[in-house]
Amino acid sequence: MPAVRSSRRRFISGALSVAALSGCGTLGYGRERSFRPDPVRPLAHWQSHVPGAQRLVDHSLWTRFLATYRRVRSDRVPLLPYGEVASAELELLDEYLALLAGTPVGKLDRPEQYAFWLNLYNALTVRLIERAYLVLSIRDIDFGDGTPWHRPIVEVESQRLSLADIRDRILRAYWRDGRLHYGLCYGAIGSPGLLAEAFTGENVDRLLDAQALDFVNHPRGVWVEGGNVTLSSIFDWYAADFGGTRDAILAHLRLYALPGLRPLLRDDLAFDYAFDWSLNDATGSQGRR
Repeated sequence: MPAVRSSRRRFISGALSVAALSGCGTLGYGRERSFRPDPVRPLAHWQSHVPGAQRLVDHSLWTRFLATYRRVRSDRVPLLPYGEVASAELELLDEYLALLAGTPVGKLDRPEQYAFWLNLYNALTVRLIERAYLVLSIRDIDFGDGTPWHRPIVEVESQRLSLADIRDRILRAYWRDGRLHYGLCYGAIGSPGLLAEAFTGENVDRLLDAQALDFVNHPRGVWVEGGNVTLSSIFDWYAADFGGTRDAILAHLRLYALPGLRPLLRDDLAFDYAFDWSLNDATGSQGRR
């Protein structure tokens, strides 16, 4: 078994922004900042795709990482033991990120691109947290604007991109699919969790549906008590992606709600929102894989 790393400061592949990841800015403990996504303004460079293209991206290193380190808490919340990831595994994660950074994305078809961007966002988020560990929340990572999301940390096809760019100006801009939010992990307890395998062009629709089913039927996604429903703040932040109205959001939730939840989702429910930004850390835990 590889030794667990003794140092948090590791070389990041030249395909990534070393300046952005090294030290990860300042840490803002104790500051409660509101979160709002950026407007959906498509980055024109990423319009290109090749319908029916046979080119595939190899995500096996990411699947290996997830299969090795993903844990599931007793309440079904997926976690990662950030403090227990071996140095050799981080080097393989860097190798995977370098592979993604060198991918000719415009030569892929849309399903393969969809999987590519979801995996890149999640792998970058994990690597960012690993660089800054021990943080208590990803929001403790501050690149100078109060967030970890807006500084470019990767370069793909000579385009420097931040996590917000990938989420708001590529994925939300070109897929217009509310399910994408179930595929993005924010490194938080309240977030949809990482899967035990990578997205691929072949499985992306199936896995997003599975993630939607899991999240909608978990208390961190939807919790009904009496005449009130507490929804994940994801349904507030990205309301437009789920139809933009109460009725549309309820219709979306009913689509994925299991029989025990579906009849509780009445039209007259009072909406509230919550999100737990605590780090999804399993260090020291014996949770199942």
